[in-house]
Amino acid sequence: MKTALLVGCNYPNTPYELKGCINDVHATRDVILKRFNFDPQHVELITDEPGSPKMPTRANIMAGLAEMVKEAKEGDVLLFHFSGHGVEADMKPGRKDDAIVPCDLNLIYDVDIRHLIQQLPKETSFTIVSDSCHSGGLIDKEKEQIGPHKGIAPSVDAQKRGISLESIHQGLQTAANVINAASDVLGTTVAFGTTGLDIVSNIGHLLTGIFRDNVSLKFRPSQEPRSLTEDEGILLSGFQADELSLDLEPSDKTQGKAYGAFTYSLQKIINETHGALTNKQLVMNVRDEITSLGFHEQHPCLYCSDKNAGTAFMATIPTPLAFPMINELVPQKKAVLVGCNYPKTPYNLKGCINDVENIRRLIMKRFNFDRHFIKVLTDNYIPGSCAMPTGIKIKAALYEMVKTARPGDVLFFYFSGHGTAVPVLKPGQPLRLDEAIVPCDFNLITDVDFRDLVNQLPERVNFTILSDSCHSGGLIDKEKEQIGPNTLRKGKKSPECITRGKSIGFPVIHDIIDLVSDAAHQATNIAEQFFGFFGRDIVSLKFNHEAAKQKGLLGLQPHEDKGILVSGCEAYETSFDVVLDGNSYGAFTDAVVKVSMGGYGKISNKDLVTKARDILKQNGFDQTPCLYCSNADLDADFLGEVA
Repeated sequence: MKTALLVGCNYPNTPYELKGCINDVHATRDVILKRFNFDPQHVELITDEPGSPKMPTRANIMAGLAEMVKEAKEGDVLLFHFSGHGVEADMKPGRKDDAIVPCDLNLIYDVDIRHLIQQLPKETSFTIVSDSCHSGGLIDKEKEQIGPHKGIAPSVDAQKRGISLESIHQGLQTAANVINAASDVLGTTVAFGTTGLDIVSNIGHLLTGIFRDNVSLKFRPSQEPRSLTEDEGILLSGFQADELSLDLEPSDKTQGKAYGAFTYSLQKIINETHGALTNKQLVMNVRDEITSLGFHEQHPCLYCSDKNAGTAFMATIPTPLAFPMINELVPQKKAVLVGCNYPKTPYNLKGCINDVENIRRLIMKRFNFDRHFIKVLTDNYIPGSCAMPTGIKIKAALYEMVKTARPGDVLFFYFSGHGTAVPVLKPGQPLRLDEAIVPCDFNLITDVDFRDLVNQLPERVNFTILSDSCHSGGLIDKEKEQIGPNTLRKGKKSPECITRGKSIGFPVIHDIIDLVSDAAHQATNIAEQFFGFFGRDIVSLKFNHEAAKQKGLLGLQPHEDKGILVSGCEAYETSFDVVLDGNSYGAFTDAVVKVSMGGYGKISNKDLVTKARDILKQNGFDQTPCLYCSNADLDADFLGEVA
């Protein structure tokens, strides 16, 4: 059986009110019902929203948890999700303990959770998801699998989910004063905290005075559990013990609702994943998603046994989301569209997300792409955008598209953003500059990565890459050049046309990574620097010589295959972001849309590039679109059949 207790505390009408916690637990309820087959009768919500039949006091939360554990049988799956404030206290010199904060401030400590875990029957998993500050280590003495990580200050505006011991003490003291006043009227006596003690001891005395025996085991040390062995407790914490969890403010991205950044990211990853994720994989993916949102100081952690680190989250393969039925034998058109504007950075662009929307409309209207088979990744929310365009997210989307392709499919990858030229120096050879696109997290995707994708294409599958970025000529390593560099007479730009080059110099990227990562700073070469910051298995194959060698990507010669590259400029040129009539666009993308919608009927890859060249030349742009593909694909229809 699967059982869940979901608790959300917004603390309304208090100085420490939050906005997203109740939304969190309602969203979690939807996910576990739809994806993990929980029975609604075995899912209990406790919130402090108006009209709630049961408030999230310590007594109610602990009673719900105790009942869940008491009724558990061997093999059951239990879930406790808490969204609200957390607190960290110095209980002993050199030791900090973590607690969650119910609506009545009667703290639930790590030792209380440990006490519950130790009562579980064998082979019963108990997963705790805590979106509250200082929740890393919330199961006392649980083994750390994914722990602390150094980060940089956040670049986003968000509300923190932390409450100070002083605030808790003040709230409890106020409650004690009210009780004392009532006691005077009733002629009764109540003992409360002693002045002169440290703040934690004072809180313990106040809690004991108000709630009697219904307080944490932390304040009843004689009853603390002592025996500690590997168990079935699994803690997914929103951050490490010394960090603050953050609330996402309402926005278009969150459909106008506030959420915890951890809960929002957790559910987003689950809903985007078709198969099962282990607890470890899930936490690592959520870390990446939270970082892509701009929360660089929040690092989710995992605490569990070695066995449970590799177990599927909720010990379940998720039920696929409802999806239109298709005939798998019919060729499909599939697309991944990426736009990076790099907001709030010195390298920001204005037109790249507009480009993505224009291309999405174009391929649906003109080239018969079904919206269900178009994946959009942008660094500023637009309807349909599913994820931030980090290096790992873009590559995951591309590899999934290639992996699921069938003979006759048409695959399309569009990128609008910065490009860069990666210096490659080998002994006895001159310096070479290789092409790369720049995701929002600067985890470069290079020509070697695209070559690896093309090499994995099934028979009779075309893969077209259209890149509106600088240095994009030759972006598929060793692809045959059909329309290459050409010297054009510069035209005259319209006076209202404002341009900005879509390029970041590789030394700038090098310096950024060096600045924000200690591991990268200590590296002795470019490859080690990228390994130190992103991880060896995550960076481009350009920097992982052994992996590239195993894939047969070294020493390749130009050859023909089903890769088609339509680049906005040649390898050493700049592609431009322009403002026309008050709106920003990529000059090359604008030209492609105009050619495609120009009433030509079917248009070949060759004609698309030559006509786009003509438009750019007429408008005075010093950039030369290029085409790299096989002889057979030179005159083939761009993206297949048209509407």
